[in-house]
Amino acid sequence: MLALAFLNPLLLVALPLCAIPIVIHLLNRRRFRQVPWAAMEYLLAAMKRNRKRLRMEQWLVLLLRTLAVLLLVALVSRPQLSGGALLGSRTHHVVVLDDSASMTQRSGSTQLFERAQDRIRLLVDDLAQRRSGDLLSIVRTSRPLQPDLWGQRVGPDVGRRTAVMLKEMSVGDGSPDLGLVLQATMRRAAEVQDAARTEYYVVGDRRARDWATDDDKPRPALLAALSSMGDEEHLTVFGVGGQPPNLAVVDVRLDDRLAVAAVPTTLSVVVQNFGLDPTTPTSVAVEVDGRSRVVQAVPALLPGERVALPIEHTFHQAGFHRVEASLEATEPYLIDDRRTLALDVRDKSRVLLVDGQPDEREGETFYLQAAMEMVETGIEPQVVTDLALEETDLDPFDFVWLCNVQAPSAATSRRIEQFVAAGGGLGIACGNQVDARRYDELLWRDGQGPLPLPLGDVAGDPDRPESATLVAKDHPICDRVGEVLDLLVGNVLLVKRWLTIEEVPDHEASIVARIHDAEGPPLLVTRTFGDGGEVVLLAVAADRFWSNLPSTDLFVVLVNQIHRFGARRRDLSGQNLTPDGSYRLELDPGTHRADVTVRALVEAGDERTFTAVAAQPDAADGAESAAGTQRLTLTIPMAELRQLGAYEVDLTRHDGGPDTRLFARNPPIAESRLLGLTDAAFARLYPPEVQPHVDFVGADSGLGAAGGEGELWQLLAAALLFGLLAESLLAWRFGRR
Repeated sequence: MLALAFLNPLLLVALPLCAIPIVIHLLNRRRFRQVPWAAMEYLLAAMKRNRKRLRMEQWLVLLLRTLAVLLLVALVSRPQLSGGALLGSRTHHVVVLDDSASMTQRSGSTQLFERAQDRIRLLVDDLAQRRSGDLLSIVRTSRPLQPDLWGQRVGPDVGRRTAVMLKEMSVGDGSPDLGLVLQATMRRAAEVQDAARTEYYVVGDRRARDWATDDDKPRPALLAALSSMGDEEHLTVFGVGGQPPNLAVVDVRLDDRLAVAAVPTTLSVVVQNFGLDPTTPTSVAVEVDGRSRVVQAVPALLPGERVALPIEHTFHQAGFHRVEASLEATEPYLIDDRRTLALDVRDKSRVLLVDGQPDEREGETFYLQAAMEMVETGIEPQVVTDLALEETDLDPFDFVWLCNVQAPSAATSRRIEQFVAAGGGLGIACGNQVDARRYDELLWRDGQGPLPLPLGDVAGDPDRPESATLVAKDHPICDRVGEVLDLLVGNVLLVKRWLTIEEVPDHEASIVARIHDAEGPPLLVTRTFGDGGEVVLLAVAADRFWSNLPSTDLFVVLVNQIHRFGARRRDLSGQNLTPDGSYRLELDPGTHRADVTVRALVEAGDERTFTAVAAQPDAADGAESAAGTQRLTLTIPMAELRQLGAYEVDLTRHDGGPDTRLFARNPPIAESRLLGLTDAAFARLYPPEVQPHVDFVGADSGLGAAGGEGELWQLLAAALLFGLLAESLLAWRFGRR
């Protein structure tokens, strides 16, 4: 269907002006009184012979003058031809609406999302007036594979239907990738055969984060999408404002490697300034389980600066707890002013002590066990012999101590290495039974194993004990007690014998203490191995035969500091999620039913039911329960939940007993970066061959690049110019004759 519309239809009222040349012509034909005279007789005779030719010349000039006025009126009215399959000008208009979390910014009394909806309404109304017969599609960035409208023919009622649809939409809290959204939309649009060209529109807050990476390079997916555009494709980006100053809570984290009941736990609230100007001092409130409340002062922060505010809290009960931090609300963008940590507090931290020389009175692990069994440590030690180690499962433990163990077998060494590589802690206390060569062969392996440094021969003279020196007071083992450890190590500790630890240049091991002085043999060495696993190597034994360490107050402090430093860090990411993640939980059908109730703690009455499904059995990881039945896998997609904050998961046990888990749903940090993309930044980031395909339109500008699509003003202007020149030339030519 070929349609003709006018961008300035009110100017068509000037069409009657086309009659002016005709009126002038008629007035000039008014009859006058004839006065015959002799010379006129010859002139009249000549004119009668050429009357037909003269009349054609007059009508031609009159036609050109009338046409000139008509073209002038049409030119200022801006006619536009659209939807014509005959001319191949039908266009598919694809609108991508940004409904990410950053669109909750407030501009005056409205959200940016509401301004984006208004912009789309104006665009659709404009298309209905001048692009009848074209195609219209609307896609939200949160659901690119599920368009809200696709391939709708533009007609008189499209504006009303679109307005109803937009009114039912709500802004989300996710952080989609604009490039991936465009790629998915372009693949779908390429399948539409009814349009000769495609015009894409992105309506959002035009954030730099959507267009550039953190290292100031173009987004790969977006660059690929723009580079794949053909000659008949174009993108118009409508910015709807935003980008205010923004101070955000970017993390509530557990600083300790694990949280244990009745033991002081250190947490941190991390606050960052994402704006371009310094912030003013404010405060952040921290609540634990909605009851205990602590207010911390947040200092003024420079642009891009972040600060970690430490919080110490003692959880008196094991189980799940929620820690919520919220800033004083003073900004137009509030979604990132609050963050929640779902924390699993352990009853005890289990440690495996491997005694290489058991003794009924004072074995190798006697003093270690005594230091750990103090009530306030929160550590639960379990002692086994080196032979029993072969059959002991290491997964339940956070830390393993090898005390004067001759050498673990090859199979056990592999299990220990896997345990450390997965984040577990390993302590090695030397002694007279240690086979240094086997340790080097199995656990050092030229630096590829977990052993911090290779071992050598026994050194020292029991009759001439040596002192010790703390050489790395800034090491994490010395955290908060560096001065105390320095005093005790230098004034209390006496070393009689030790196992030589060979130093390897350019190796990542850290030497915390040395024997005699700062240049002496290593006494305490650490190394990080694998996925955060920590290994501690002590050159002396854990008993009193090689040093007086177990008999001093230093020993209790040092043992607990080593445990805080090296105990297995529990991964909290599975229960602290963003809107694009999923909460997963394995259930035993012999214990739990499949239906699970999920309840938001931030809004009363917000409950949903999810059902766990049978997992595929996997013999490698024991996918079947003890009863031989398949496990159930519970999956809760965060995209299906709408609230931010903590959620309780109520599991239904067959025996009726309570079983509640906790997870937190937090805004993505990427949505806190509100700074906008400038035209200069786009020109700098993206290659020249891509830039002609993209136009940026500001919040207060017109409808942008598509406004001139299908217009005929160039053709009309050329016709008007040609008509005026032809009229002038013919009038001059006919006048001379």
